[in-house]
Amino acid sequence: MKKKISGWGRNITSDVNISFPKNLKELKKEIKKNCIARGLGRSYGDSSIQPNKTVVTTKLNNIINFNEKTGILESECGVSIKQLNEIIINKGWFLPVTPGSKNITLGGMIAANVHGKNHHKVGGFGKYVISFKILDNKNRLILCNRKKNNKLFNYTIGGMGLTGVIYSSKIKLKKISSDLIYEEKIKCKNLKETLFNINKSKNWEYNVSWIDTSPSNTEIGRSIVSRGHFYKTKKKKILNYSTKEIFTLPNIFPFSLLNRFIIKILNTLYFNFSKSGKNLTSINDFFYPLDKIKNSNNIYGKKGFISYQVSVPFKNSYKSIFEILMTIKKYKAYSFVSVLKSMKKKDFPLSFGQNGFTLVFDFPNYRDIKMILDKVDDIVLKYNGEIYLVKDSIIEKKKFRHLNSEFYNHEFIKLRKKSNYFFNSLQSQRLEL
Repeated sequence: MKKKISGWGRNITSDVNISFPKNLKELKKEIKKNCIARGLGRSYGDSSIQPNKTVVTTKLNNIINFNEKTGILESECGVSIKQLNEIIINKGWFLPVTPGSKNITLGGMIAANVHGKNHHKVGGFGKYVISFKILDNKNRLILCNRKKNNKLFNYTIGGMGLTGVIYSSKIKLKKISSDLIYEEKIKCKNLKETLFNINKSKNWEYNVSWIDTSPSNTEIGRSIVSRGHFYKTKKKKILNYSTKEIFTLPNIFPFSLLNRFIIKILNTLYFNFSKSGKNLTSINDFFYPLDKIKNSNNIYGKKGFISYQVSVPFKNSYKSIFEILMTIKKYKAYSFVSVLKSMKKKDFPLSFGQNGFTLVFDFPNYRDIKMILDKVDDIVLKYNGEIYLVKDSIIEKKKFRHLNSEFYNHEFIKLRKKSNYFFNSLQSQRLEL
């Protein structure tokens, strides 16, 4: 069937041939040259869009086995974090790594090697993948783990779906004794304080900061640092888990409700009314605050928004982050959903991240945003940073080759050639991956 789809940013749309297989037999029938797998469509740009054939995996969401004693879970890869949380949390388990939304599939987490607020401690999600089964270009279901077909295993994790369609996976969960997070917030008046407090919080399980993109020059980098860990209790708490959003934002806005003026006001209000302090909070509030509003991306109107995420190494991190924030401020490219956090080194060849910091911004689709981000790309390149493909929708091919050269290394190219470049997204074609 034909359908118009976009990424979560809604800034790129395309008419695609789309299918929704319900089992492995149906999935095999949908695999053809120039196809890409897609879960819940939460990658922001064009990485899960292929006009020739987009295979949506959300109906492949059966739990195959869950060992409640060991925390090893095996399931089809169309299962979402939301579905997993409903099953595992009440049993005293949680995902070892979770991104900022629970509306993401297991297959998507593997393909993007997602990271969370604890990357500085544990790395990416791929470290907790025991094995997976993947369909190749010849419709063979291949078992991959660290010993068997290990090259395919290593380059599928973070490989953006370009090595095949992941059918199922076995993962190791994290044991928890409570459904509560002990959280401490620290208000920081500038970038120097922000980086100091992030570094000071490196032994905390979770560590992240919201950063203001529109303060005065003397307050560049001011932020709210949030650090936390699971509240430990001898008596296991049962989570009253709710998957209901507070409300749904309808797709009725022709223009973005967020502009430079509104975002600057929101940033100022959020910073001024936030307070340092400690509290106990829920899993949903700590990890998935944006999920409270269903279809929150509609707030940006028909033009959508541009999400942008980069990493920079610890060396010269103050200079690089300061230059990025000053460039954004200079052109008034304000963002409200803006995050700064620390990371550790890569755990897989195509993973995003390095020993350093990562910055994330969600920009309204300003008329000059491509020009502005092109300048930011130059800063990231100067300081040996890299860009996250899950968020990307606009980077130039030439710059991407320099920033993320691992996608053009011998082993990945060898895998791609072996399949005759069978699996492709609009993004992979744009960047000639």
